[in-house]
Amino acid sequence: MMNRTRLTTCLTAAFAALAVAGCSDKNLTEVPAAFVSPQNFYKNEGDAQAALTAAYASFMDEQSPLGNADYVGRNLWMLVEYPTEVATSRLSAANERSMIGDFHPQFSSSHAYLQSVWEAAYFGINRANTVIGHVPQITMDATKRDQIVAQAKFLRAVHYYWLAGLFGGVPLKLTETTTIGGDNLARATAAETWAQIEKDLTEAAAVLPASWPSSEFGRVTKGAALTLLGKAYLQAAATGAGSSGDYQNVVNALKQVLALGYALDPNYASLFDGTNEQSKEIIWSLQAVRLAGAGNYLDQWFAPITSSPLYAAGAQNQVQAERPFYDSYNASDKRKDGTWLTNFKNAGKAVTWSWTNTSVTSASNYGSTGPVPRKFLDLAAPINGGGGIDFTVLRYADALLSLAEAIDGATGPTSEAYGYVNQVRARAGVPNLTAGLSQQAFKDSLYVERRFELALELHGVFDMRRDWSFAKSRVEAGMAQISALNKSPYTSSVEKLNAAPIADKWKLYPIPQNACQLNPLLTQNPGWEDGICK
Repeated sequence: MMNRTRLTTCLTAAFAALAVAGCSDKNLTEVPAAFVSPQNFYKNEGDAQAALTAAYASFMDEQSPLGNADYVGRNLWMLVEYPTEVATSRLSAANERSMIGDFHPQFSSSHAYLQSVWEAAYFGINRANTVIGHVPQITMDATKRDQIVAQAKFLRAVHYYWLAGLFGGVPLKLTETTTIGGDNLARATAAETWAQIEKDLTEAAAVLPASWPSSEFGRVTKGAALTLLGKAYLQAAATGAGSSGDYQNVVNALKQVLALGYALDPNYASLFDGTNEQSKEIIWSLQAVRLAGAGNYLDQWFAPITSSPLYAAGAQNQVQAERPFYDSYNASDKRKDGTWLTNFKNAGKAVTWSWTNTSVTSASNYGSTGPVPRKFLDLAAPINGGGGIDFTVLRYADALLSLAEAIDGATGPTSEAYGYVNQVRARAGVPNLTAGLSQQAFKDSLYVERRFELALELHGVFDMRRDWSFAKSRVEAGMAQISALNKSPYTSSVEKLNAAPIADKWKLYPIPQNACQLNPLLTQNPGWEDGICK
């Protein structure tokens, strides 16, 4: 992990300076003695590192008026993971969270989660832009300076990767914003957005080291930049925003990752329980501390309903497995127990889960439907962002499966592509993938494999949009079982609304209504016309 003492110190300084940098009033003629302008702040290596640390923090520690639930800590996660057939909400069909997973007809550009994710992403982009714009002018060790800028380019690319995957083309803000509304930009095309992501990552990969000292674990590396670069090329190619040649670009990037010393960890579950955060499989993760406001915010949404309660009632059991998916694991698949929580201790008592128990909050049972996630769940964490388990964003298994998908996209399935998939399946303890599949069948099988391997890790809707027809058919199959499966006490075994056939407008989310009100240059995505965005 990144050095915690230095991280806290840097954040204090960085937030103070960046808050000042974000304000502008031409009527202020006197400069208070304590005023620190951006030009005065960026003077030495310590200033540069402080600004970079603030850019790292933009994923987990959101500043007012945003809260820690507004980005990776909840809203982004729900926009990415609820739409697939893997997990659902226990709430009613028209609840703001359930509406995402059941493709509700009332879901619109006014949905609060769209706006908060949009704002949080651009807040993080602005922090990265601040580093990219100011640090090159600092007189300091040139290698360290270039590495700081390269890290900021990677972080900016992550925010844009998520925005592009959710919304398509977005405004490309590449310089620091210092005034509100004075630099509105129209949307770039999806192709232009992915090209900028690829540019940032290519430049970052050329500068970043393959590894950092253990005290600096958590900083992005060459492997992280190349992995996300490969994923960006793959997303662009498979969604029509790139070219067929991008599949070879994926191969070129990810084969470099294979040569950097990463490996599949034999203990799958340990990658997500906080005991193995520096595994050779983990390429990049968001660092967390078990301290309210400084850690992972997902714990309280993942936690089961128990007696006595682990968290306030409204925050528990917001995510649970959909029964058809849960039941579809191979009997020998180790990933099932590593992904879903079926037994634990609460207040010294053993708590278990099964479909057959009916009591919701007894000391020996929890939940009214499927099990909650085990991944990233820190049951000892304080409420309000105190989870101490790092959130893994990129890992080697993802690189292997993405490489196999790219080979299939370029030439159809080859023995090499099968080999990458079967490495992942062997670690899981399941048989090799069926031989002799067609190009489309291999792609469909990869989508399913990624659900088992990468469930709940912020890949869901992006994977779905690369294989849209097949992916949505799996969701529709679950919806067809509502009357059979959603019976008391298991009222959330699958989604609660049958939205089949799912409309193709869901290939992208709508541009947030509030963003359009603030920026009249923005246009709306097809099928989501709201009378506000053009």
